Parts: sequence; C-alpha cells; structure tokens
Amino acid sequence: MISFPDPPTTVKKILLVEDNLLFRRVVESALVKAGYTCVLSESASEALELLHSETPDLILSDYDMPEMNGFDFRQEVLLNPNISDIPFVFLTSFTDNKLVLEGLNMSALDFINKETPIPVIISKLNNIIKTLENEHVRSVRELKVAAEALNVKSIPTHAPSVSGYRIFYWHRGYRGYPGGDFIDFVQVDSRYCFAFLGDIMGKKWKAWFFTFGFLSYIRAAIRFCVLDQDFNLATIVQKINKLIYLDESLQNILSSLSLLLLDTHTGRVHYTGAGDLPLISYSPKTGRTSTVQSAGLLLGLLEDGFYDNQELTMQHGDQLAIFTDGMIDIPSNGAKKSDYPFFVEKITPYLGKPDSFELIRKHVLDLIDDNNQMDDASIIFIEKQ
Repeated sequence: MISFPDPPTTVKKILLVEDNLLFRRVVESALVKAGYTCVLSESASEALELLHSETPDLILSDYDMPEMNGFDFRQEVLLNPNISDIPFVFLTSFTDNKLVLEGLNMSALDFINKETPIPVIISKLNNIIKTLENEHVRSVRELKVAAEALNVKSIPTHAPSVSGYRIFYWHRGYRGYPGGDFIDFVQVDSRYCFAFLGDIMGKKWKAWFFTFGFLSYIRAAIRFCVLDQDFNLATIVQKINKLIYLDESLQNILSSLSLLLLDTHTGRVHYTGAGDLPLISYSPKTGRTSTVQSAGLLLGLLEDGFYDNQELTMQHGDQLAIFTDGMIDIPSNGAKKSDYPFFVEKITPYLGKPDSFELIRKHVLDLIDDNNQMDDASIIFIEKQ
C-alpha cells in the first residue's frame, strides 16, 4: 500500500487543471488519500470560470492543454487581482529547461514532471503548502510586531464602562491576520459614548493597511462634531464619507460603518449606518428578535452617502448586536455563502439571558476557526441594564 507524507494541519483545497482524464483521476485519488480536497477542471477556460466561485489554496495545472495552454492560463490568473495571489504549480511532461524557467518566471512555485512518482508529487505539494503556512505564521507575527512598535490598533484593548449599559466586543482576524475590520469607542463624557464598527471591503488581510486612514477620519469627525455640540450621526457620517471620497490615497477603497451614540441620560441609542448589516435587536418584554437597518451607502462610494438617523429606546434587558459580514459568511460546497438568517438563528437561543454574551462566545464565537472562517469577524454586543 502506498503511504503519503503527512498533509498540512488543516484541510487544503487544490484546483487540479488537467485535460487527460486518466491522469486527472490518478492525481485526484492520490490527493484525496493524502487528505486534500480536490476541485477538478479539464481545461484552463473551465478553471477560470470555477475560480469565480472557488478559492483553492493552490492551483496545480498542466502546461500542454488545447485552446489555452498552462502559461496563458497562468497569465490570466495573474491579471485578475482576486485570484492572482493563489499559489500556482505546473505539472507537466515537458522538461525543457527554457520552458521550466519561463514558468518559474511567471511566479509559479514549482514545475513538477508528470513522470515523477505519485508519492513524490504529493510530498512536493505537502512541502510547498507547509512552507506557505510557515510564511503565513511568520508574516502574521511580523505584522503584529510592526503594529505594536507603531502603537497602532484597529481593535481596542477593552470595552468602555458606560453607566446603564453593558458593552462587549469580540474580533477574530481571518487566518490570524490583522484584517480590514475595526472597532472603537469614543467616550465623550459621563453622558455620551460613541461605539462604531467597520469593515474595509475586499483586500483581505491587506485591508489592514487602510483601516488606520478610516479610523483617523472617523475619530476626527466625531471629535470635531462634539466640539461643535453637533451629535447628529447622519451629519457626522456624511463628513467622514466626504473626507474619504476626496482622499486620493483611499480611492476605490470602500468600507461599511455602524455608528452608535449611547445617551446615558435618556437611555436612548442613536444609530446610523453605511452599507452595514442590519443590527439584531432583542426585547425580553416580547421575547422577540427584530432587525434595525440603515439606508446609507458604503463610505467612499459616492460624495453623498444618503445617511439617516434612527433612534432606539432601550428598556432594561434589551440587547443589540452589531457585526460584520465575517459572522454570516460560511463555507458551502467549497465556496463562500452569506447567510444572515443562519447567524440570527445561532445566537437567538442565548439572547435575554443574564450572561448572553458569554453564552454566545462559548457556543458560537469560540467555534469559529480556520476551517470555517471566510473573512474577518467582529461583533459589538450592547445590553441595557
């Protein structure tokens, strides 16, 4: 019986692009036995279509294929920023040195000969993916060290203490990277406290570099409006939006935003949003959950974002959950599926309890890991005392 080297610690998905049916089946069988998930394509054009919905951890492609050869396929992948970072390996019977160099010069990680014994091919792939995993761990560590050295944070170290409210938050970056989600609180005085949550669209972990520009504008706009005694949230977000829209360094960078203002004197929560998910509201009086939805557009999309003002009167025990789309993105048949009702259903049994957030953390949030997380995930949970 053939034995294979140990695969990486988490299940990895490989897209195999191969026009030879027999060889495709042999390699697929070996990959599955070695612990990989395998997505198959018999042509480069079919693979490009698959990549609209599939995000493999590695692409393993033949060179000699009809219609579009492996090099042309590789060029198409490199030209698409959504998939250009996926590791790429050629698997071919061509061993000409000039051809191999040309493939490697297209940022391919390896050029494996088809005549290589199958266990050796699997071993090479294991080594490539484990090396990538190690680089990922090292990159995360270096990013965190850099962030600490610069004293820049997109997630606070603790929740504020606000009279009449209990505030909790939780965040997990995608695959451990500092990502595009950001959370912050601005405590104005004993009466007012702002809470906000945002998500830089796309860019994956690279979005982290843009979060500080957005955070600076949001914090500054809040502070200036407070100095003017203007607590109109729609006005504040419109100012933030215009600054971002006119900032050339943030062109084509969009972000969602949920902005809340807690008023301890009235017990009211003022809210506006920019392309964010509906908030989940729970009332122990009725025992029901409901949603609160904003009308505003994503920050940076248009000069006028059409933001609204909403006012929520929270009674004792009422709860609010504000979260990013990483909470509702779940794996489905190898692709990503957004399922808002599913998340609502998951947390509803724990709402209205004395320790609701701890129960949600234990039964929902702590179950999020590299195998089921598709994006940065963040939540702010507010309870009226």
